[in-house]
Amino acid sequence: MATVNQNMFGATIAEQPGGAQLMVLPLNLIVEIVSHVNDTGDLARLCRTCRVFNYMALPQLYRNLTLTSYDKIRYRGEQPEGIGSASPFTMGLNAIITRSYAPLVRSMTLRGEWKEHELEEHARVGRVPDSSMLLNIAARAAVDRMTNLESFHWELSTKMYDTVFMGLTQLPKLTSLTIRFPSSRHPQPTFVIPGMPHLKCLKLTDIDPLCYPDDIATLLWKSRKLRELKMHWSPRMRDAQEPSVSLHEYFRKLISSKQPLTIKKMTFQNLYAFHTEDFNFAFDPTTVEDVTFLSGVEGSSLVNTFIESSWPTVPPHAQLRIKSVRMDAVSKRNSEFIGNFKGLERLYFVNVTSDSNDSINSPRPKGLESSALTPPVSEHQPPGAVNGVTNSPINSASPASQLNLLFSMRDGYLSHITANHGATLRHLLLPSKWPLSTAMIARLVHSCPNLEQLALATEFTSMDSLTLLIPFLRKLKALRLLIPPASISQNGSPGATVKSSLSAQGKTSFDGKFMRDDSFLNAKSLAEVVELDDAALTEMMSYDLANEQVYGNVQVIGMGWKAWELREFYKAPLPSRDFQSPDGRVQETTESPIYSQSAPISVHRSPDPQSTQTPTWLNASPRIRAPSSSLGKRARDSDTPIDSPRTQERDEDRDETPRAYPAYDPHTGEGDGFAWRRRMRRVGWEVLQHWEVWGLDTQEI
Repeated sequence: MATVNQNMFGATIAEQPGGAQLMVLPLNLIVEIVSHVNDTGDLARLCRTCRVFNYMALPQLYRNLTLTSYDKIRYRGEQPEGIGSASPFTMGLNAIITRSYAPLVRSMTLRGEWKEHELEEHARVGRVPDSSMLLNIAARAAVDRMTNLESFHWELSTKMYDTVFMGLTQLPKLTSLTIRFPSSRHPQPTFVIPGMPHLKCLKLTDIDPLCYPDDIATLLWKSRKLRELKMHWSPRMRDAQEPSVSLHEYFRKLISSKQPLTIKKMTFQNLYAFHTEDFNFAFDPTTVEDVTFLSGVEGSSLVNTFIESSWPTVPPHAQLRIKSVRMDAVSKRNSEFIGNFKGLERLYFVNVTSDSNDSINSPRPKGLESSALTPPVSEHQPPGAVNGVTNSPINSASPASQLNLLFSMRDGYLSHITANHGATLRHLLLPSKWPLSTAMIARLVHSCPNLEQLALATEFTSMDSLTLLIPFLRKLKALRLLIPPASISQNGSPGATVKSSLSAQGKTSFDGKFMRDDSFLNAKSLAEVVELDDAALTEMMSYDLANEQVYGNVQVIGMGWKAWELREFYKAPLPSRDFQSPDGRVQETTESPIYSQSAPISVHRSPDPQSTQTPTWLNASPRIRAPSSSLGKRARDSDTPIDSPRTQERDEDRDETPRAYPAYDPHTGEGDGFAWRRRMRRVGWEVLQHWEVWGLDTQEI
């Protein structure tokens, strides 16, 4: 940066004539405010505001630089991007090369589609297109000027040549490198990627031996500080059952020199290769702490069994220190691997289906639901099928046998989790297709008392028991309830039952009274509860989660694709509701916000964490007959009329009788007409991406 002119600190910015001046604030406070601005457009506007803001916001604007190339001209309204000049991609490179901003860049990403003209003609004569070569020359010029570059990402559809590789080796601060290999079958020059001694994180995507990838053996061998390795292979080889990947070629120099990698985080996606004994000498198993295996398919077909079965289920070393495992395919072999060591702290089962109903559990924006590198594969696709076409005559199993196999797989995993990793487990994400019963949830909760983030699917009739078990998870901060695929209606609309009920009675929207009296009570699954109005759900949960001794540590709670952030506790007056008495007079009564004509109101008198009420939003089925009371009281039938003598029972008798209907059960203060509530805010992906049980539930590495 050029020398700062002292006069710039005398500038003032006024909102209106005679109004408050922004520059009266101390400069260190202004710097702190600017540091929290993350949007690129806002930072650019700050730089154009005045010289002081330009000086403060310019380093943050260029700190993480991302340039995206498009294969066609894009328009903003009626004007094309870059009108009067070149595309934003090339103009960004020009600014780095010709201006003094290059030393400010810490991370640079080049991504998108690069159009290569006459590629076939150049390939026939053994040349590369001039446009691709000029792109690499410009990228090399930018790399040479970015002396403080720490992270470089090449995610373009075209190949990166040795011109850029040699420039990266001269950067002393480069610690992270991402390379996307081209998927073109046209002949391209291959290079031996040189070693980068300061590299700590390496990510390679779209690896395909038949698409002329560069040799990475030297890069892996000479990067002695490497701690994180991510390798993504093209899904083409798995789809075509083509075992063309040779792991020995990637790690041959490590094996021959007897210098295994001491990495901590290892990620393999779409790997389809034989296992060889020398692969065990490429890594030091005692240093690996985080393992991710993503295949994009459910189980393995009979066609590729000879590939999958070559990998051992028994760890090659007895002193494993694996703390985190993330996988998307459940199988007996993976279950045995989980049961052969102890000490896991984080376990994530990625939910992988191509069914559109899978989005019911995903709060991500539609553009971020799945990685573009890996096409989705249906979990209902028969073994040996590629893109829905069966390549081999394999008899499909009956639905009953598939269900039994699924439950057997689930029980095996849960047994290994509770027996080997329960004492140390902190994060747990279970598949949505595993609805857990009350006994399974109780076993899981009692075996894993240190859980901080939990995501699971449960049977709708057992959800009331979940709230009775939450008090045992003293450290729980995030709870995510998944909707089982079996609970979704056939037409793909999770709220079809609720909406059809509204339509039958002439209702076009969720007005408060009708929703409380009919739709909410008629819900038969969690999917229908989630479909209800956000304001009503927030109101219910505001009362139900107001027990600080039970839910004091919980910060985020989610149901299906919705989630709420839990904030502070406060006291509010009990809500009142007007109703008309038999003699025609209008009376006012203090009642539940979830009004039920068949359920008398029972007031909880002490917030005891061991005897909490069932939240109304977790027990919404009026067709469930209440069980017999443990104290010998006769359970109240759900069909008992409101004027029945049963409604004249004493309050203490009602507290001892389980309710079959959801009824508001507030945490009152001291009989003063006030109830405890909790402030809640509906949140989206911008918040949930920082919680692992949401953020890691994806096919991305």
